[in-house]
Amino acid sequence: MTESPDRRFLAVRQFTSLVRIVFCMVIPFAALPARAQTPPQASTPEDPEAAAMKDLAGNVAQAVKKSHLKNLLVMDFQGPNKKYSLLGLKLADDLSAALALNPAISLMDRRQFAEFVSREGLLIPEANQPDPANWIANQLSAKSFVIGDYEETGNDFILHITIYDCPKPRMVQDLKATFSKTTETTSLAGRALTATGDDKRKGDQKLSSLPHSGQHGYSMPHCQYCPSPEFSTEARRLKVGGTATLIAEVDETGQIANAVIIQGLFYGLNEKAVEGVKRWRMTPATGPDGSPAAVQQLIEVSFHLY
Repeated sequence: MTESPDRRFLAVRQFTSLVRIVFCMVIPFAALPARAQTPPQASTPEDPEAAAMKDLAGNVAQAVKKSHLKNLLVMDFQGPNKKYSLLGLKLADDLSAALALNPAISLMDRRQFAEFVSREGLLIPEANQPDPANWIANQLSAKSFVIGDYEETGNDFILHITIYDCPKPRMVQDLKATFSKTTETTSLAGRALTATGDDKRKGDQKLSSLPHSGQHGYSMPHCQYCPSPEFSTEARRLKVGGTATLIAEVDETGQIANAVIIQGLFYGLNEKAVEGVKRWRMTPATGPDGSPAAVQQLIEVSFHLY
């Protein structure tokens, strides 16, 4: 059947109207201004020390996995000439933190190390040697440990570490990390700590509240019976001696009721020093009024090898 002219005309008009509608809908969107594109933010360069610790932690993790090490303890690091500074403390903390991100590593809490060396008054540079470090690790039930030191060369710091397995100790691997100096790391390297680290760990809390002997009218107590202390089994085996420094509370009768290590020794000698002074008998100090008085007294206890 042939379509009539009227129907063709009507169809053309409907199509034209549809096109106009679509065109009108498209035009407003096309006329919208283009949205400004936010430029990508420049990536912040990673701190050189943090980057070095990340890479070093990866190498330590490989050694740990290869040697099947457990209960790894990162000890404080020392600086040039066996000096102890805030940088050595920070580097050890940062390495331990980087290792903690790896769930495959069995890691000891460094707070246990800090509390132990503070309580025992241990010298950090000496604790950074294999045998004393191994003894500390055994006291804390660590099965492996990391010790190290850093050096300065021009614009860089170089951290050298050694991984050991207990209880020998057996050296597992030497590693190193190099990172550029920054204002922060240079400042931390210049901030020295005492060898026991007690100025960082608030060692002044160890001091007694009693008056100091020899000050403000208080005399000093004197030894009546002060025998030499006994050696610990471990110290005798290793033929290790030395001098421990304690603060002791000497009461009105001349007995030592309490004693705290200020600068200590390894291999159980601190315990023997405290046990020894508690057996001492002293002439008590006198106070400003001339009567016997309790005081705190600095005491050195020496372990001699003959």
